[in-house]
Amino acid sequence: MTFRTLLARTFAAAALSTAAIAPLHAADDADTTGAVSAYVDDATITTKVKAALMKDKQLSALDVKVTTEKGVVMLSGTVETPDAGVRAIEIAASVEGVKDVKSALTVKAA
Repeated sequence: MTFRTLLARTFAAAALSTAAIAPLHAADDADTTGAVSAYVDDATITTKVKAALMKDKQLSALDVKVTTEKGVVMLSGTVETPDAGVRAIEIAASVEGVKDVKSALTVKAA
């Protein structure tokens, strides 16, 4: 086997192994990027919902906790009246990017 043949086979083997690995690496990057993007989007939605709740004078936004996962907002904590709970859900649902709103809100005892 000549040096040229050996060199050509080595480069061919390296090229083939790189071609086989590249799609796997790209798929891993896409999964990670999607997860990071979803996390950032959820954090943005949570912040927007909290800000919208703070603007509403009928609600004590400090007593309402907001979490978001995959665009679904979960409200928990306490509100003064049942109407305030409905209002909190309406406000959360109106925020851009919110896919659904789940509520675990409770009404404070009188």
